[in-house]
Amino acid sequence: MTDDLAQIEQLAGALLRRVDSGERRKILRLMARTLQRSQSARIARQQNPDGQPYAARKAQPAGRLRRKGTIKRKAMFRKLRNAPNLQAGSTDTEAWVGFSGRAAQIARVHQEGLEDAPVKGRKPVRYAQRILLGDTKAERQAMLDIVFRHIDADVR
Repeated sequence: MTDDLAQIEQLAGALLRRVDSGERRKILRLMARTLQRSQSARIARQQNPDGQPYAARKAQPAGRLRRKGTIKRKAMFRKLRNAPNLQAGSTDTEAWVGFSGRAAQIARVHQEGLEDAPVKGRKPVRYAQRILLGDTKAERQAMLDIVFRHIDADVR
């Protein structure tokens, strides 16, 4: 199945190269925005691209200033997945989705499971790997559908 999808992706790439740059830019912009929404929704569901849930947060000692309840547990990456941080863009040759600024640094630490100091001056902590950006079969299929819909519309 993966080989078949790879062949179809190569065909779609060849079709895209034949389209003029203005139309290609429009198609790639639509692909980038669709992928951005899909990635944001998956991050909100707290799932890796393979469908597995993110590693749970480490248990914090109970204290007077600690938040209790589900808001703190479920709010992981809440602001990171918003449009100012999770950005999408395109040119006439490529489409991309990624993080910017400080959000990119935070995302990289979680994406790769690195160490980072939670607060300046504190001891670094190793974070569990949580894959924020990654493609799923459904997203790849959606990108191919966008290309084929556009090609089909041009043929008619």
